Amino acid sequence: MGSLTKAALICGSGSMIILISILINLPFVVQIVLLLSGLAVSVYGVFLLVKMVIHPVEKVSITPPDEKMATPIKKKKGPSSTL
Repeated sequence: MGSLTKAALICGSGSMIILISILINLPFVVQIVLLLSGLAVSVYGVFLLVKMVIHPVEKVSITPPDEKMATPIKKKKGPSSTL
């Protein structure tokens, strides 16, 4: 799973925790704890997204180094004469 997908899922799960804590009729203390934990999870997901924007991951080549195509050696041409 890609890092962008992980960060988006973390943000979404934090939002869902907040939504569930609001929709379900729970005691006030439990509701506050769920709201704060959902906020913390969402902030962590946003932190991961910002970190990816600031320091992007360089793409890794798909082909292994053993299977790279060999480039043919080009011969140098001598100086051409216009005489």
